[in-house]
Amino acid sequence: MSDIIVVLRLSSLGDVVLTSSFLASCAQHFPAAPIDYVVREDLAAIASALPGVRRIHPVPRGAGAGALLALGSELRRARPAHVFDLHHSVRSRAITLGMPNLRPGFGKQSVPRWVLVHAHRDLYRRWGGARSLRERMLEPLRRLGLEAHLHPTRLVLPETVRARAATRLAAAGVHPGDACVAVAPGARWPSKCWPLERYLALAQQLAGDGVRVVLVGGEAEATAAGMVALGEPRCINLCGTLDVLETGAVLSGCRALVGNDSGLAHVAEAVGCPTVVLFGPTSPQFGYAPFLDRSQLLYQPPSCSPCSKNGSRPCMRPTHVCMENIDVDAVATATRRVVEGALR
Repeated sequence: MSDIIVVLRLSSLGDVVLTSSFLASCAQHFPAAPIDYVVREDLAAIASALPGVRRIHPVPRGAGAGALLALGSELRRARPAHVFDLHHSVRSRAITLGMPNLRPGFGKQSVPRWVLVHAHRDLYRRWGGARSLRERMLEPLRRLGLEAHLHPTRLVLPETVRARAATRLAAAGVHPGDACVAVAPGARWPSKCWPLERYLALAQQLAGDGVRVVLVGGEAEATAAGMVALGEPRCINLCGTLDVLETGAVLSGCRALVGNDSGLAHVAEAVGCPTVVLFGPTSPQFGYAPFLDRSQLLYQPPSCSPCSKNGSRPCMRPTHVCMENIDVDAVATATRRVVEGALR
C-alpha cells in the first residue's frame, strides 16, 4: 500500500475551491502524503492551485461509465492509503466502485434543504443546525478519529499567473496600491443574478468615490459586463479576457469583490479578497455563505425563497423579487464598509 491520498470533487468551481480547507487538515495529519485530485477537466486549472495537490486526474464532462470505471481501475492500481469522495454523485461513486480504503463521506443535509425549498419550513435546528460545506467536508477525517479543524480556503497562484494579471492591469492603467473593487455580475444560473441596471448604478457610485471598478467573469458574462462598462466608462472590463487563475490573481489585489452567489466569490476569499455576496433564490443555510470576517452577505428573501438548491429553477414570478429586494444603496454601503476595513 502506498501513502497516496485520493480526493474526488468533480464540480463545481466554488465547491472545488472549498475543498482546500479539507486539504489543509489532510496536510496536518498526513504531511508526507502526496494528494491525487479527481476533478472535471474544465476545472483542472483551479484544482491545480489547491495546496498540496500532486497530480490532477481530469474527468471529461461527458465521460461515460466505461471511462469512469477505467479511471477507478487506474487509481486502484496505485493502492492509495485513503480515498475521500467529497462529491457523492453517481459519477464519483462509479469511479470509487470497489476501491479499498474508501472512507465514509459527509452529510449533505439534504432533508432540511429539501423541506426549506419545497415547504419553506426551517428544520435545520433538528439536524444539528445549518453547517457550511467546509465544515461538513471534515466529517470523513473525524470518523477516522482525527482532530480536524476548520481552515480558511486557499489557492496557490503561480508567479507567472500573477505576472500576466499585473501586466493586464497595468495596460488598463491600474497600478499596485490603487483602490480596486472587483464586480462580478454573472452566475451560472440567471435566477441568481442581481439586475444588471443595479450593477451599473453600483459601479457609478463606486467610481464616484474614486474606486477603480474592475469587471470580472467568464466569457458567458462578457456581454453583461460590456453593458455595465458602456454605461460607466470608468470601469475596467476584464470579463471574458482572463482565465480563472488570472482572475484569482486580479482579485488578490482588490479590496473587495461584489457579486452574486457564484464560484468567483469563493475564489476571491481563497486569495484573501473579502466579498459582498448577494443571495436570492438560494439560502446561505445551504453552506455557501462567505466566511472571512470582513465579508458581507445580503439576503432579503421573499416568502418564495429559497426556490431551488442551486438557483437552477427559473423564477415563476413576473418580477425577480428575491434579487430585486436588494437595494443598490445597501450594496454600496456594504462595499464601502469592506473597503474601509481593508485600509485599517
